[in-house]
Amino acid sequence: QGIIEKSKVKGIPIIIDAVSIFFISVSGLTFKNLFSKCSYYIFQDGLWLISQQPSLIQGYQRAILTPNYMEFSRLYEAMLRDPVDSSDHHGCVLRLSQAMGNLTVVQKGERDLISDGEKVLVCSHEGSSRRCGGQGDLLSGSLGVLAHWAFVAGAEKTNGQNPFLVAAFGACSLTRQSNHQAFQKFGRSMTASDMVSEVGTAFNKLFET
Repeated sequence: QGIIEKSKVKGIPIIIDAVSIFFISVSGLTFKNLFSKCSYYIFQDGLWLISQQPSLIQGYQRAILTPNYMEFSRLYEAMLRDPVDSSDHHGCVLRLSQAMGNLTVVQKGERDLISDGEKVLVCSHEGSSRRCGGQGDLLSGSLGVLAHWAFVAGAEKTNGQNPFLVAAFGACSLTRQSNHQAFQKFGRSMTASDMVSEVGTAFNKLFET
């Protein structure tokens, strides 16, 4: 908790998923040196901590949460005192972001829903029918890099869009593309390590062609 508070004071972007919290450094980041430039703290459940003590991160717009549906439901009920409306997923993601003080929320699922409390983006880039254990770590790690790049570039390089919203959409697309490519090679035996091996070519396909 103390680390989170100190990061907020220094304006350090934070990415929170189920088992970890990334504190993005202000130095240059690439996929190759991500873990030497980015502090990475393991918690029993980072999102559970936030659902129990939302004030730790509420209102800090340099934070990004990456819950799956169950984690999202727990956060939503903690903040809004109502169950998730299964007929209005877009609205629920928007409302949770607003309740958290307009920080970026990435609800992972069949389609990834991303909101900063002002708009909702939907990432439905082709992946596969197989989801690997550890896939969320790939999303969080790539999001750390892209969030840093977008944050440094600023709104003028993201067409006036929230840099973290753009970064989240890019990370979701990259994770899905890596999943798709790995599944084409390995099918049902695919693991998260196979996905990691595809990150380079997936990145080139999405962002450099």
